[in-house]
Amino acid sequence: MSTTTLSPSLHDAAGPPEWLRRAAVTAAGMCAFFTMYVTQGLLPSLQAVFHASVAELSLTITVTTLAVAVAAPFSGIAADRFGRKRVLLVSLAGLGLSTLLAATSHSLHGLLVWRAIEGLCIPGVFTATVAYISEEWQPADVPAVTALYISGSVAGGFCGRFIAGMVTAHAGWQAAFVVLGAINLLFLVLIARGLPASRRFAANHGGLRVALSGFALHLRNPGLLGTYAIGFGILFSQVCTFTYVSFHLAAAPYHFNLKDLSLLFTVYLVGMIATPLAGKLAWTFGKRRVFMAAVVLGSGGMVLTLFSPVWAIVLGLMLSSGGVFIAQSMATAQVPVLAGQARSSAVGLYVLCYYVGGSVGAFGPAWLWAHAGWAGCVALVLVAQLVIGVVAWKVWATPAAR
Repeated sequence: MSTTTLSPSLHDAAGPPEWLRRAAVTAAGMCAFFTMYVTQGLLPSLQAVFHASVAELSLTITVTTLAVAVAAPFSGIAADRFGRKRVLLVSLAGLGLSTLLAATSHSLHGLLVWRAIEGLCIPGVFTATVAYISEEWQPADVPAVTALYISGSVAGGFCGRFIAGMVTAHAGWQAAFVVLGAINLLFLVLIARGLPASRRFAANHGGLRVALSGFALHLRNPGLLGTYAIGFGILFSQVCTFTYVSFHLAAAPYHFNLKDLSLLFTVYLVGMIATPLAGKLAWTFGKRRVFMAAVVLGSGGMVLTLFSPVWAIVLGLMLSSGGVFIAQSMATAQVPVLAGQARSSAVGLYVLCYYVGGSVGAFGPAWLWAHAGWAGCVALVLVAQLVIGVVAWKVWATPAAR
């Protein structure tokens, strides 16, 4: 009998226990987003260290997300060719080491180099993990295990910002990168021990040529092009919001310190509730309607942040985050449906557009912030939400997309 037909219980008896495998998946989700946006809450502090402009400091986010966008399609090709676990572990090692070495930077330009290297390592974590889950668990277990991965990614996005802010407040920003790098390497050990070798992986020897042919096919698909634009707008909105609200709350009359800004990112945890809820709602109402509701929710939250009380700003950010997580889950689910074939390359292109949107969201609004402040940034996000809402309503109108 081949190994691909053995029962899960026989495999599990010889390998790590199920709880450890699932813990490793959750840890991989955390690593994927642990350091990506880690400098968002540190920007006011880094401004005092490097004496740089807001636009220059926002590059600490832009170079990372742009590197993720560039590397994402090719990390999927690597995982198809060399194996899920191998690519995952190599990516985690590179991510942990580059985070540690970022602490050696003596200038903003040096920090940007290491942030770009981090971004090149990150896509291998999430592309390999998602593919590993789909192959190594029984179909009935895949949704639950994937939910653990998503919950880990949400928790990682929060914990990275929170830990960085707290450590920086007490020991400086270099110490924060040392701590985050060490945690990544500890997770690497957990994941290496917790995930057994792939049993159902079959290497794809088509390589780059086959992937590029799939890219050309998708770029002629109007539904996918619209969905790629939606992905761009989703992360553009979120990165713009959380990058510039840090400057907004660090200034008068709020004067938030690093600890306050770190605690602000607890609103991200709403994603751990919103994401699985979105999936259930989509079964009942359809992805297009749920997406439109998410746009309305996120836009309403942004309007609420224009009010002066801190509680209104925090509530607005929570609603905005919930809207973004729901919208992202709907858009991601549409990609394989609209692609029909060569789905991996279709997802790779979506990830590319998604993170390019994040790169522009960090750097692009700097001029608007300088001239119109937080109100100008909110207006820009509302325009972006309006655009992606209109695009989704039009391109997801077919019965298949619904």
